[in-house]
Amino acid sequence: MKDKNKKIKTFIKGSFFIISFGLARFVSADLENPLKSKTFADLIANVAKIVAQIGFPIAALAIIYSGFLFVTARGNEKQLEDAKRTFLWTIIGTAILLGAWAIAIAVQTFITGL
Repeated sequence: MKDKNKKIKTFIKGSFFIISFGLARFVSADLENPLKSKTFADLIANVAKIVAQIGFPIAALAIIYSGFLFVTARGNEKQLEDAKRTFLWTIIGTAILLGAWAIAIAVQTFITGL
C-alpha cells in the first residue's frame, strides 16, 4: 500500500512540474516589462523615480506630523523632546531619500555616458 502511495505522489509531483513548466512558458510569452526599461541605466532611473514619487509625499506628511507634535506639546518638555526627535529623524530620512535619488541619477548619467 505504501509503495502505491509513493508512486501516486511521485506521479502527481511530476505531473505538477510538467504542467507548471508548460504554463510558465505559455504565460511568459504574453508578459511585458512593467518598468519599460531597456538598459540598466534606465532601470536605475525608473526605480529611483518610483521611490521618489512614493517617498517625498510621505516625507512631507512626516514633516507636517512633526509640526503637529510641536503645536500640541504646549511647553511640555517630554512632548517637545518627542517632537524634536521626530522632526530630526524625518529630516535625516528625507536627506537619505534625496541623496539616494541623486546617486541613482548620477549612476544613470555615468552609465549612459560610457
